[in-house]
Amino acid sequence: DIFSPSQSVVGHWYVRRHKPKFWESVHRSFTNGVHNPLQMMVLDRIKYQLGYPEASLDMLPERSILTAVESYSMGSVRPLKRYLKLVGLNMEAKQVYNTEWCEKG
Repeated sequence: DIFSPSQSVVGHWYVRRHKPKFWESVHRSFTNGVHNPLQMMVLDRIKYQLGYPEASLDMLPERSILTAVESYSMGSVRPLKRYLKLVGLNMEAKQVYNTEWCEKG
């Protein structure tokens, strides 16, 4: 499960003038744009892991993004389907139908 403390325990300065940021330095290897090719591959991999229909195995442009996906995935405490039900997410419909876990903690 995802743990979220009720109080902030770590923070960072979002603005660091004159210092490189991840989203800027990645363009040294990839083309410019809001979402560059590396970011899109990462998003496709995460969407596949979460069960988004547009990221199903037959829809992925690059299957290589799933290399070792079983080693770096959701874990084994509970199946993804049960977790999504617990937190009230429907990935196929892209809807949140239960926010109680977020509101009450």
